[in-house]
Amino acid sequence: MPKERVTISLDGEIAAAIRKLAETGQTESVSAYVTEAVEDRLARQERAERIIKGWAAEAEQKDAAQWAQALDWARRTAHKDEHSDTKGAA
Repeated sequence: MPKERVTISLDGEIAAAIRKLAETGQTESVSAYVTEAVEDRLARQERAERIIKGWAAEAEQKDAAQWAQALDWARRTAHKDEHSDTKGAA
């Protein structure tokens, strides 16, 4: 995969700790360390989404009517949150 240069900001202590790992050969480089950390996080996120989708499918199969009510509530709640966020942004 081609590399792309990005700029990030880290807490100074975190940046220093990663640099020290690179300097002592415990990681290939700062970029390699950050890439690995991001890949790990993305993988966890993907696994969590698969688990949640599995639970959702199971809940829907057990009680479709209750599942529909839960989805309706979630959509209304999310919609309210979207509107309340924009009111304070001005």
